[in-house]
Amino acid sequence: MSKPSQKDKDIVLIEWIDAYECASGWIELEEALKTKPPTVYSLGFVLKEEKDYITICADLGREGDSDCGRVQVIPKTWVKKTILVDKS
Repeated sequence: MSKPSQKDKDIVLIEWIDAYECASGWIELEEALKTKPPTVYSLGFVLKEEKDYITICADLGREGDSDCGRVQVIPKTWVKKTILVDKS
């Protein structure tokens, strides 16, 4: 069986809401209530897409290699928008 090629991967831009934790220690309740989750933009190759999540990576190894880098698994409920940048 041949290894998957970079040419077999769609490239997407995902706009999503990430979890956020305030700095460690005590803060005023008023400040805590002002805190909102950040909007994040991630660009990557689609490795896997399931009903509940999408897995992307920013880096793929050389043609014929099976390694990848900077992998993100993003829950679909956190995704606001997905834009197809390049179709495989």
